[in-house]
Amino acid sequence: MYKFLRPVVYFFILFLVVVTGNNLTQVAVNLGRNLTIPCPIQRDVMWIREDGEDQVHTRMSILEDGSLFIPQVDRNDSGIYACKRENVAFSDVKARVNVTVRTPPPALVNVVVRPSTILALLLWDVGGDGGYPIINFTAQYRLAYTNDSWIPISPNHITPNSRQIEVYKLLPNTTYQFRIWATNQLGRGNITEVYGKTLDVYMEQELARHLFEGADKFDTRVWAVAVGIVMGTLILLGLGTCFLLYQECRTPGVTEEQEVIELVPNIILNPGFDPQNQNDQVPDENSNSETPLRLNNNTVVQPRNQ
Repeated sequence: MYKFLRPVVYFFILFLVVVTGNNLTQVAVNLGRNLTIPCPIQRDVMWIREDGEDQVHTRMSILEDGSLFIPQVDRNDSGIYACKRENVAFSDVKARVNVTVRTPPPALVNVVVRPSTILALLLWDVGGDGGYPIINFTAQYRLAYTNDSWIPISPNHITPNSRQIEVYKLLPNTTYQFRIWATNQLGRGNITEVYGKTLDVYMEQELARHLFEGADKFDTRVWAVAVGIVMGTLILLGLGTCFLLYQECRTPGVTEEQEVIELVPNIILNPGFDPQNQNDQVPDENSNSETPLRLNNNTVVQPRNQ
């Protein structure tokens, strides 16, 4: 018989959960605000909490219309509240409200520091956002066991999807104190602090990483503009040089060709022809004292031999 009743009991419990779950209302309120939760019935109202506390907190009050008033809610006020008729046996729940108190982000979890010699790697995980998306993280450091001012870790506002940050310019064999917190639209969350001691031996890999310090701040747009200006200047210089070489190679070729055309007939007809001094007398090959007569640029008439 018990085996027969067991499925019936399970079905009843499941039915009860589904029915009451459909009446659950979600309410979110910011930390420190006043909250009023209405109830469908207005007389003989009793409010209870379903998270283990039978009665509501003493600082809460029930208004004349049956609503539950919670002044300046805090983190502990989150939970499920239910109202029903007072002093009525087996009274049905008339309203169920799940109250969520939105707060600044809670403290980060799994915060550790992995120091080397002049560098340190700070790592963390997010345990919650407080009800609003995290806007950024903030991390700082200083010498341990001192009252020195906190030094911000660049960038000052770490992106919300980051889970680690590198710290530069540390001294070897030195203990540092680190702290980090998350921020949402309600403000700064709880701060988590850790300690770490750097090593006393330099490594080539760390020195190489130290050389690139500040590379994450470099604006690539400036680099792109500088490269564009340099490349444009080189292209213009190259085009100008090619044009000048072309003009220089072309002009002497035409002049030289014209001079060759004019000199060839003169040299053939008169081996003694001097193109640099056309007015000088040129003796003929028979050593005649008479000078040859030049009719034009291409013909020279020699005197007769007597």
